[in-house]
Amino acid sequence: PSYMWQSLIMFIKQILLLHRFLKLSPQYNFDSSYHIIANICNFSETNVARLGQVAQSSTYGNAKPENAIDGNRASNYNQGSCAHTNNDLNPWWRLDLLKTYKINTVTITNRQDCCPERINGAEIRIGNSLNDNGNANPRCAVISSIAAGASQTFACTGMEGRYINIVIPGRTEYLTLCEVEVDEIKLSPVNCMWS
Repeated sequence: PSYMWQSLIMFIKQILLLHRFLKLSPQYNFDSSYHIIANICNFSETNVARLGQVAQSSTYGNAKPENAIDGNRASNYNQGSCAHTNNDLNPWWRLDLLKTYKINTVTITNRQDCCPERINGAEIRIGNSLNDNGNANPRCAVISSIAAGASQTFACTGMEGRYINIVIPGRTEYLTLCEVEVDEIKLSPVNCMWS
């Protein structure tokens, strides 16, 4: 009898799964299995940045790298919540998550009170290598610009890595990050029958 109930429950799950699949909004790109699976399985996101350890190419004043993962999006430098390097060639900031995660998004808050254009051209890199301080890992995104004081989210759609780097390649610049949030992808076993 318990086997029959288990079979019936599995059948109902399959029907519900098919029903959810067919109801997916047409706004999604059906060529991307990621979006289909994400909707069927109810991926959840968790900011793992605050669990990690951080470093940067240099430190301007008291603007230590930990400021960028303090959970505070305050974007005025004088509020003491921004990480800031010196005027370095290829300045970088690195988050060590201490283990490998599947990264869904990285959200960066830019400085409000000065020089928001400094972040233009920065790259977000994710991977498990510390070659070139982690700046040689695969690229998730290039930041064309972020408005002063704004927070912008970049999709990395499941890239795997322990290290999250933000680097401005090819020029001498200050790198200022007022908050960095990193959302991992988690499968919810309740909502995904094959997990």
